[in-house]
Formats: sequence, C-alpha cells, structure tokens
Amino acid sequence: MIGFAAPWFLLALPAAALPILLHLVRRHEPPEVAFPAVQYLADATRDHRRRAELRHLLLLITRTLLILAIVLAAAGMRLTRGAFGSHAPSALVLVVDNSASSGVVVDGEPLLTALRAAAAAVLDRATPTDRLWLRTATGPAIPGSPAQLRERLAALRPTASRLDLGAAVREARELVARSERPGEVVVVSDLQKNAVTADVGDVPVLVLRPETDAPHNRRLATLAASAQPWGPDGGVVTLSVSGSDTAAVPLAFTVGNRAPRDLLVVPGVPVSERVVGVATGWSTVRAALPPDEFRADDERTASLRVAPPASVRWTAGDRFLDAALAVLVADRRVTVGGGVVVGELGAGPSVVLPPADLAMLGALNRRLAARGAAWRYGGTVQGEERSDSGTLLPGREGITRRVRIEPAAPGGEVLATVGGEPWVVRSGDLLLLGSRLDPSWTTLPLGTAFVPFLDALLSRAIRGEFLLPDAVAGVPIRVPDRVTAVTRAGRLERVEGGAFWSPEMAGVYHLLVGEDTLGAVSVVLDPRESDLARAVDGSVRSLWGSTTVSGLTDGPSRAFAAGGRGDLRGALLLLALLCVCAEVGLASRAGQRN
Repeated sequence: MIGFAAPWFLLALPAAALPILLHLVRRHEPPEVAFPAVQYLADATRDHRRRAELRHLLLLITRTLLILAIVLAAAGMRLTRGAFGSHAPSALVLVVDNSASSGVVVDGEPLLTALRAAAAAVLDRATPTDRLWLRTATGPAIPGSPAQLRERLAALRPTASRLDLGAAVREARELVARSERPGEVVVVSDLQKNAVTADVGDVPVLVLRPETDAPHNRRLATLAASAQPWGPDGGVVTLSVSGSDTAAVPLAFTVGNRAPRDLLVVPGVPVSERVVGVATGWSTVRAALPPDEFRADDERTASLRVAPPASVRWTAGDRFLDAALAVLVADRRVTVGGGVVVGELGAGPSVVLPPADLAMLGALNRRLAARGAAWRYGGTVQGEERSDSGTLLPGREGITRRVRIEPAAPGGEVLATVGGEPWVVRSGDLLLLGSRLDPSWTTLPLGTAFVPFLDALLSRAIRGEFLLPDAVAGVPIRVPDRVTAVTRAGRLERVEGGAFWSPEMAGVYHLLVGEDTLGAVSVVLDPRESDLARAVDGSVRSLWGSTTVSGLTDGPSRAFAAGGRGDLRGALLLLALLCVCAEVGLASRAGQRN
C-alpha cells in the first residue's frame, strides 16, 4: 500500500505533462528534398531522423521522470513493506473493549467473542521482535509476547466497568511514543458513541468495529426504596424503565424471599409500589425485565433495611430541634420514649450538642471521659465555613460557629467534617456534634436537609449502621472506617476501612465489621453502558486524527502498517539526480550533433 506524508504536494503532479507538451510544440518534420542528385543522402537522413526521434523520446521520458520524482519526493511517498514481506520491528498497543456493552448478544453470541477473534488476528501478524501491550476496560496496559497476550484474550470476559476509549487511546499513544519505534494503536471495540472521547496525537490508530448496527435496548432505570430503615408500616419502592419506545413492558418485582409480583410498566413513567410486612433485618429488592440482547441492565437489585423506630426524648426549649423531631414522630420515623437522648449527654445513647453556655464545656468533657468516650470538645471556631460533602450530609451546609472535636482515646469514628476537621463523630452509642442546631451556629435548621439529617442520626448513625448511596460498578468508593470486609452472593472480600474500594460487579454488597452486618451499598451498572448507539466513522476520525476505521473481518490485515511503511524520498531524490545527469548528457550530445 502506498502512503504519503505530505499528500498536498500531489497537486503538482500535472506538471509532469509539461515535457510532453513542450516536445509536441517543438516537434517539426524535417523538410523533404526531392533532389535526385542527393537521393543517396535519403538513407542517411532517415537514420538521422530516427536517432533524433529516439533522443527526443529519451529526453521526454527523462524530464517526465525528473518532475515525477521531485513531486513524489516532496509528497513524502512511502510504500508498505508488508506487501512484499514482514514489517519492521514495531510497537503496538491493542485496546480491547470488554466493558459491559460488549456482552450484547449478536447472532447468538456475545459481541466480545467477535472482538476477541479480531484482536487475535492482529496478534497473528505480530513477530517476536515487536513490542506489544494489551489494554482492557479494567486497565492498565499489560506488556507481553504474542502468545501471552493471546492467553489473556482467551480469558477475557465482559466486565461491569466502563471503558473511556479516548482516555485509553491517549494512554496507548504515550506508550508507543515512549517505545521509540514505529508503532500504532489498534482499538477493537463496539465503538459506543458515548465512549468515544476526544484525543489528538501523531501515533496512528486503527479501529476495528462491528459492521452491523447496534440492537435496540431497554433497561431498568430506577429501583429505589423510600427512606430507610423501614418501620412496621413498610415503605414504598419506585421503579422505572427506559427505552426507545413507549410500549408497556412486564416487570417482575421481588422483595426478599417473597413470590415475584408482576407489574406492567410504560418506559419513562415511574411506578410506585407500597410494600408492607417485611421482616426486621436486611433484605434485597429485585426487579427484572424480560431478557433482550443486552441482559446486563435488565435486572437490578437494591438493599433494604427494616428496623423498629428509635425512641427519643429531647428538651422542648430548642424550637428548631423540637419542630424537626415532631415531624419525625408524625411520620412514625421515631417514637417518643426514653431510648435516645437528643441535645445533651444522657445515661444511654445520646446525641450530644455543645452547651449553649460554653463555660460548661469542661464539665461536659469530664462526663464524656467518665463514659469512656473517644472524643472531647476543644476550642471554639467562628467564621464562615461549609460542611464537606459526605454520606450523612450530601450537601454543603453553612457553619458560622462550632466547637472543635478532638480525639481523647482510640476507637472514634468521623461521620461528617467541616474544613476537613471532625464535625459529627461517633463513639459507641454517643454522637457528638460540633455545632448547636440553631441558625446562630449553622444554616442547617433553615434548610430542607435538616429533617433527613436528624432522621439519619437517630435511625442509623446512633446504631452504628451504614447505608451508602448507590455506587457505580468499577468506580472506587470510600468504605466507612470500621468496615473490614464486603460480601456479595456469598463471596467475601477483605477491604481496608477508610480506604477506597472498587466494586467489580453490580448488585447488593453488605458491609461487615467482623462477622456483623452493619451496612449495605447497592452497586449499579453505569447507565451510559445501556446506550448502545455506535459512533460513526467520520466522527471517530475527526476526534482522534490519524485514524483508520475498518471492520472486524478485514481490518486485522491492516495492522502493523506503521512498521511496514518504507520512506521512498531518498530513492526518489536519487532518481531525480540520475534523471538530471541523463538529461544533461542527452541534451549536450544533441547540441554537438546540431
């Protein structure tokens, strides 16, 4: 295959016709002399004319070749060596897209089967002198020989993780550039439109994608339980389906070990179902659609916690706290009783606020120490601050006044922070807040997050339970400090409390502290994986530059083109020099004869 480094110089190719035109213009027939006395010269004249025509033809060819050689050399003409043999030692990064969308079924098989076959065909063209890497959705790029990478390809399965193709191409181009060899990036992917992000580089990219269109898809878009934990009255589960049409679709809905409940759901229209009588403890809610070509998003699960409401007592003099707790009592989220003391330190479980008279801090700290609390109150801080986003307070609330909370013994747990410093902490059955729940200390009582915040404190935090917001498969999340392991479908995985952990699959993961289950997190598939629409070839070329797009069947034969291209500029310039010498020789000889 022929390529050009500067193809715009090819516009000068018509100049090669100039010698032909000049020869035609200057061509003239020698006069015929019909003089019998010089008839003997006729043979000599014919010979001379034949020699002259031959010189003119050679000059024509020489000058045409001269112009062609100069123009093609300026255009950077290159030739694919693969057409005549193997390629030169090259660097190649093979990006194989095994993200969730690669599990879509095409012709009875997962699409990943065809992607693996195309990638293996690329490796078949590799030689032992090539440097190779394999990059998948779970990254990073792994080097290896052709045989080693074939083994990895054979073991490759669709994963719940998402692959940003633009980022993968950028990493691959950097690898090739550092190898200091001619090289390229080969992307084997279903080429999801939303996965093709911009990247521009000099390293050429070969994209191998399916020749067929992506199938239509429906997915379970929402499966959410109302505020947890549920009490004896149960709660509400909201479901919704998304798709490209509006035809109603049947849906099977299950809570715990109960029999499935059938629903008819119109895509785009949420449905709410009230569920009662669920046993106390941790349960799982499941919803499933009839299977289509992309099965990974047809089923979804969510965790469900059922527990009796906490009984609380508080001082009615704090009007904001009193109003919020009255709402929770009316909603049966808590009951009035002697279980949890709110606002001050009690004999049992307590939500402790700084005293209104800060002169009482010393006495409060002595009582906390007597209870064996891991925290104590320190100095006061005044100024405009905002809480840091977290599980307990997703929004950032204004803080104008607070009392620092300092560790007094090991075993404490930080639940919320302000400026990176502890603001809500836990120690056993004690919760300490750094600010009073009053507008002169924080704007929280004036916002909509106040009642849910108190609900979370009294329903979960005081019990030491965790209910993390929904997480996305493959995206790291920070696990609470005390968690030692997570479990899903009977599989136990050790984790480090307070560190980041990346869930590999969608589903419900329970958070363990030792052998006790103290929390759960529902992991869902990235919704972008459900949009199977493919990018058009032109947009891929415009976003990545230096890119060739081809099918899975015939595309692998175009791999290693970078290492197989020979630069012909030197040879063309040498040809031009020879043409100049020949032209000079022919022209000077013709002048001598004339």
